[in-house]
Amino acid sequence: MDFLNHLLDSSQVPVFTAFLLGLLTALSPCPLATNVTAVGYITRGCMACDDDQQRARRGILWSGVLYTLGRTFAYTLLGVILIYIIRIGKDTFGLQQVVS
Repeated sequence: MDFLNHLLDSSQVPVFTAFLLGLLTALSPCPLATNVTAVGYITRGCMACDDDQQRARRGILWSGVLYTLGRTFAYTLLGVILIYIIRIGKDTFGLQQVVS
């Protein structure tokens, strides 16, 4: 984690910085536990219909892809909203109080 923090501090490329922040977020304890739980839930749900193992594997794959796309969309939407709020000059401290 210290290596990623060092890269983050020295990065001048916004896309790389966003990637590193996403990586740090994904590796933190709460999202990591959420991802493990989601994968377990997806696997359990799709393996219940194990009459056709190929169909079950396909279901697990597509469920995982949809989970990933949904999570990506949610974080992207939150990022776009936050960028908009910052660009119009809103006070982020007030926003933090509302969210908290």
